[in-house]
Amino acid sequence: MTLFTHIHLRKDKFNLNRTITIAQQISQGMGYLHARDIIHKDLKTKNIFFENGKVVITDFGLFSVTKLCHGNRKGDWLTIPKGWLCYLAPEVIRSLRAGSQQENNLPFSRASDIYAFGTVWYELLCGEWPFHGQPPEAIIWQVGKGVKQTLANIQASRDVKDILMTCWAYKDTERPEFSKILVMLSCLPKLPKKRLARSPSHPIHLSRSAESVF
Repeated sequence: MTLFTHIHLRKDKFNLNRTITIAQQISQGMGYLHARDIIHKDLKTKNIFFENGKVVITDFGLFSVTKLCHGNRKGDWLTIPKGWLCYLAPEVIRSLRAGSQQENNLPFSRASDIYAFGTVWYELLCGEWPFHGQPPEAIIWQVGKGVKQTLANIQASRDVKDILMTCWAYKDTERPEFSKILVMLSCLPKLPKKRLARSPSHPIHLSRSAESVF
């Protein structure tokens, strides 16, 4: 089951401990990809499965914006899936164009993956996308200008919000690596555990598609 289903369809509520654990596993998996020079380009809750306490990241490197482009004699347009814009970093969203554009025109990078992770972190905390209920053109303008979602609705410590702010940094050079995010996550205060629980010894699962988990 994807995190999208958990969060947006089933409306599951994760406590802070579970939220941190999920974020740590995502960070470990993404750090593994980045260490091998693989950029996901489309990190979002629909591409993250979570079952039996394990995270599986799918569809990395498969994103194609041309699938969203349409056109006719009256002009070109871009189909925008719900929530998709919220994962795009400012430098990517400023480069969006309708019509026949090449994939290498969009500046996807490790830093843009970090920005997308920030949105996933926000979803885990709030149960919705940033800029909830706003039209696409408003989101495009705000993100492109560096305007961030207000965090007033998050009842959490400053350290929790700092992760969002650093991941959503306007300048890509100011966003942390996943190794740094793991350190920040490990420093977050957790709820006391009733009993000790062993960490899973298995590696984080990664899959280019949901059908080929390895």
